[in-house]
Amino acid sequence: MKNKDYRELQLSSSQLFFIFLAILVLGVVIFLLGVSVGKKQAQIMKGTQIAAKEKAGPTKDQTSPPAEEPKEAISKELASLQKATEKTQEQPTVSDDKTLFYVQVGAFNRREMAVSFAETFNQRGYPAIVLDPFSSDRRDIFRVRIGGYATREEAVEVRDKLQSETSKATDYFIIRS
Repeated sequence: MKNKDYRELQLSSSQLFFIFLAILVLGVVIFLLGVSVGKKQAQIMKGTQIAAKEKAGPTKDQTSPPAEEPKEAISKELASLQKATEKTQEQPTVSDDKTLFYVQVGAFNRREMAVSFAETFNQRGYPAIVLDPFSSDRRDIFRVRIGGYATREEAVEVRDKLQSETSKATDYFIIRS
C-alpha cells in the first residue's frame, strides 16, 4: 500500500472529549424532544378519554373521598364545568340517517371558554354543542354550534334570528354534517 492510499486521523484527548460531549448533548436534546412529544400525546389521549367518559356517564365506582377545603372548591368548579359540558354535548334528537345543518357561532382555543359561550346560548333556548378539536386541526379549536336542523332553511332562519338579536356584526355561518 502506498502512503497516499491510507490516511490516519489523529485526535488529541481534548478533541475526543469535545466530540464525546457534542454527541452527549445531541442525545439529550433528542431525548427531551421525545419526552415533549410524549407529553403532548398523553394530553391528547387524556382529552379523548375524558370525552369518552363524559359520553358514557358516571359510574357507581367513581365516588371520591372527602376533600380538603381548597380541593373542595376546585372539585365543585370541575363538577359544574363537567355538567355544563354534558349539557352542551347532547345532540338533538333527529334521525341519524339524515344530513343535519348547524349554525357555527364561535371557535375557541380553550374548552372552558367554549363551554361557557355555549351555555349562554343554551340559557337563551338554543341547542348549543361544543365539538372537540378535529384531528386535522393544527392547534386545538373547540367549535360552538347551534342546532341539528333537518333543513338548511331552518338553520338560516335561526342564524338570521341570532344576528337580529345582537347589536354587533356577526359572522355566524351554516355547517352541513
